[in-house]
Amino acid sequence: MTSDIHTHQNSQPVWQKVSPWALVYFVVHFSVRFVKDGLLNLLPMLVVFVTQVENKLFWGQIAALVAVCGLVLYSLLYYLNFKYSISDDNEILLNKGVLQKERLTLKFSRVQNVNIATPFYFTPVNLVNCIFDAAGSTAQEVVLPGVTNEYAQAMRKQIFTYKEKQQIATSDISDDTNDDDYDEKSLLISNKEIAKFGLMSNMAILAFAAAAPFINATINFLEKQLIANLEGFYKQELGLITTAAAFAVATLVVMLFLMAILLSVAMALARFYNFEVYFKDAKFKRISGLLERHQLTMSLDKVQSIVIKQNIMSRLLKRYTLQCLQASSGGWGANAAKKNKQTLVLPVLTKPQVNSVCQWVYPWFDSEKLIFKGAHRALLYKNLAFFAALPSVVIFGLCIALELTTLISVGGVIVLSGLVTLSYQGYGYYLHQDQGRHYLVIRKGMIGVQYRVFELYKAQSAHSISTYFMRKSSLSSVHIQLASGFAFMPYIKTPDANYLIDFTLYQVESDTRSWM
Repeated sequence: MTSDIHTHQNSQPVWQKVSPWALVYFVVHFSVRFVKDGLLNLLPMLVVFVTQVENKLFWGQIAALVAVCGLVLYSLLYYLNFKYSISDDNEILLNKGVLQKERLTLKFSRVQNVNIATPFYFTPVNLVNCIFDAAGSTAQEVVLPGVTNEYAQAMRKQIFTYKEKQQIATSDISDDTNDDDYDEKSLLISNKEIAKFGLMSNMAILAFAAAAPFINATINFLEKQLIANLEGFYKQELGLITTAAAFAVATLVVMLFLMAILLSVAMALARFYNFEVYFKDAKFKRISGLLERHQLTMSLDKVQSIVIKQNIMSRLLKRYTLQCLQASSGGWGANAAKKNKQTLVLPVLTKPQVNSVCQWVYPWFDSEKLIFKGAHRALLYKNLAFFAALPSVVIFGLCIALELTTLISVGGVIVLSGLVTLSYQGYGYYLHQDQGRHYLVIRKGMIGVQYRVFELYKAQSAHSISTYFMRKSSLSSVHIQLASGFAFMPYIKTPDANYLIDFTLYQVESDTRSWM
């Protein structure tokens, strides 16, 4: 594999092959896909195998051998059919596939990131994976595996140079930068802090969810092997006759809990090991990973919004997670969990570090100086009625029917009312103007807190939502759609909502800067 970037003349592409070492990448890639997608589809067959087939060890070995041979053969055929070309029309052409041939064309203008990943199996041979992320789509992600680092860097430079020329041709970007942009800023996060992210995140829950098809078999195994032995130990060594079974189950639960914590920490370290992020020339550069050193580059003008999150565990640890979102790279709430490789995640930051990183993008940002306007009290009254009073009435009725103490319903009222109140107090918005630019910060949260920060001109649409009873009280909720999700502020005065929507749409229409 040479480090020269070849293009084709006229309409005849000059096809290139990746290094033979890329075969290892294809084997690993399709193995991961099989584990993620194939095992779930094969679950009925696994159930039949476990319940009906005799001599499971023999036939299991045969099935594993067939699967490995099939995987290697398919990967080899895929490698033989895999070729690419860089055209004179500033396009990446890719031919791939075995049973179904596919030709993919990715224009330089649609490339949002050129990322470089170094899997552990490529480190000894000094090869990398060059990853092209298409703007607003992960389905068209192009990966050139097993190329030299020099080639990947040259591709990155060629594409970014082309995109910069396009930006200069369409808009004046001289005002988008200042002298401070050329002073490199950096942030290194220690592996000790990364381990804390394992405690803050839900990685272990996701891992257990992936193992859900095997839960029943695992529980049966534990009951026969571990719980029985623990129960015998408690009876013989500690003399606990009547409570031995309960202590055995409790011990198992504690062990599983500790395993979940260790698994979550291990997954966090695998993803963010030796985390480094740099900011220079209006570009982010992040390097992290244990088994695969993944290098992500993100231009400042591609950042659609910044999301700062703190859940209950991170609040106890006094840490935050910060995400720089690009087009279609995340959302608010549940969608935010569906992160892809276009998202720059800074996993565990202190409050001063949050302010520092945010100021790389928004120099005015200081979390201590944000003065939020909250939601109207009508939101509190409505939520108290629907989410506290009504459930408590149901609990009270169940207590009467089951002859339980009515204090349970009183406790339910107190707990639910407290959560509703915290949720109401968490809502707020802050509109800021700095050097002729306008920004919006939306806050929400219950026990934790979430902030979304974005420049108004990057909004795609804005509208209000108002029910019949809200209109009677001159109240509206504001919904602002972004390329990276949406921002929502409920129950504010209708004149304020109309002003916020009209002003946002004015910024969108009057600002000629590109947000892609």
